[in-house]
Amino acid sequence: MAKIHILNEQLTNKIAAGEVVQRPASLIKELVENSIDAGATEITIVLRNGGKSLAQVIDNGEGMSRDDLMLAFERYATSKIASVDDLQAIRTLGFRGEALASIAAVSIVEATSTLAAAETGEQLKIEGGVFRSILPVAPVPGTSILVKNLFYNIPARRKFLKTKEAEFRQIVDIIRKFALIHPEIRFILHHDGKLVFNLAAETSNERIGHLFTPDYPANLLAIRQTQGDYTLSGVIGNLNLVRARRGDQFLYVNKRFITDRLMNHAIATAYGGLISRGEYPFYVLNIEMPCARVDVNVHPMKMEVKFEDESWLYNFIRDSVGEGLREVTGVIPSLDRFSPDSFYSPPSIPRSSTPELSPDGRNESSTGRSTQADQPVDLNRHFSQRVDGEIWLSRAERFSQESGNLIKTENPIDIAVYQIHNKYIVSQVRSGMVLIDQHVAHERILYEEALTAMTTQDWKAQQLLFPQVIELSLTDFSALLEILPFLEKLGFRIRQFGKQTIIVDAVPAGIRWGNEKKIIQEILDYYHEFGGKDRSIQERVAASYACKAAIKSGDALTQEEMRNLVDRLFATRNPYFVRMVGRLSLI
Repeated sequence: MAKIHILNEQLTNKIAAGEVVQRPASLIKELVENSIDAGATEITIVLRNGGKSLAQVIDNGEGMSRDDLMLAFERYATSKIASVDDLQAIRTLGFRGEALASIAAVSIVEATSTLAAAETGEQLKIEGGVFRSILPVAPVPGTSILVKNLFYNIPARRKFLKTKEAEFRQIVDIIRKFALIHPEIRFILHHDGKLVFNLAAETSNERIGHLFTPDYPANLLAIRQTQGDYTLSGVIGNLNLVRARRGDQFLYVNKRFITDRLMNHAIATAYGGLISRGEYPFYVLNIEMPCARVDVNVHPMKMEVKFEDESWLYNFIRDSVGEGLREVTGVIPSLDRFSPDSFYSPPSIPRSSTPELSPDGRNESSTGRSTQADQPVDLNRHFSQRVDGEIWLSRAERFSQESGNLIKTENPIDIAVYQIHNKYIVSQVRSGMVLIDQHVAHERILYEEALTAMTTQDWKAQQLLFPQVIELSLTDFSALLEILPFLEKLGFRIRQFGKQTIIVDAVPAGIRWGNEKKIIQEILDYYHEFGGKDRSIQERVAASYACKAAIKSGDALTQEEMRNLVDRLFATRNPYFVRMVGRLSLI
């Protein structure tokens, strides 16, 4: 018997489905593309259980006849190309005729469509790629594709789907990509019986404000540059919209969203020294170009393309964005982006002007009476209780015994501690010196304390005098709901106030007041960017909090604060002693 044989059609369809349909967001992408190609001006998406149990896309497009509806679910059946020459002039989002057949092979599908001006509609039912029935129904303009129980017949694939919230965020991200480039189309999204958003036809800036937060439109810069047959148009954000994570960068070619590292790099390069490493600007840009100069048929998901002259296009995009940044004066961020502590403090300020903290973190005058109502305390700089010299000395001696390097003294004040460039803490050791990065050290301290708080007892919260109202994007709000129980363990007290708005009533003891929005936003950014790389959700949240709540490089510390930081660092399970190089130890 021959070892090589031809696979049957049902199996080949399931294999093909693995390339086109990877998760609920994949099928939503394919169905929305078909709706846009059909000329729809209103698209409704209905989801249940993050799209795993049910995903439905309803549009008011041109619809299909009975014959077209039956052919639409055959592999390589399409109305968008007919010859090889058509591949050189593709203007539609879909064209290969694989999506519907792939979706039908791994789910239960109910498709209803009415051709424009027809007296009756048609309803087709397919289960696991097997035709069940097609019946006439009452005419409803447009097409509705309902998909139930994705991967029900491939359990091995279904078990790899993520949680409801994670799959839902992926779908929101896909819909957002379409909604941004098609503000003329109305998008409606329902999830588990709740209306998530209802975006009417509007301008591009209005659409951005509704998909993100209302402050976005005021921070956008319009871009439109034309050179020959190429036009770059859209908006870029000023520095107020720079984020510490990827995800808010939207690049399109002929209104098709693409992922292209080289072209995205061109945009980032245009910002030059305005942004630092690890920061990402916001933009929604579309490249209009001749179809013959771009190949969109190089990826099963149609997310990657090939350009005829990518070097020229790189320079065109970089120069166009750079020109827009030079011509508009609104690039510089508002002052509230910066912390007052990031500016240089003259050394002539008397030491007595530094407020002292009581053990419970309150600002106290020399008489011992609280002055918290008169002057807010900078709780981030004064991040802990006053140091007990004897405790610090005992731990310093313990570390001396372990390492054999730290100098023993009878008085902890005799142990010299210095700060360099408001970034590093330097202390003597017998063979040289120890160099500590103050941000990394405090991050390690907060990380271990946060993990302890989430597994044993909650951290103490400090009530805000004026609760802070924060409006989030839909993606950030969904992520916040996922990590909210762990934030509450850390001392955050957050409640919902509207669809995507929260109220912060309390924060962990030690966080600077008035900085709640920035801390929460940065925690969400870090969670989005690095959350999937940690072992557990507790560790992800702890890492996010520690990174963003720790003292920063540039924060000036007193001798007392530096000693307290060293004390707490060496009390951790892993004090981040990386290596000894000659006479220098870096932590």
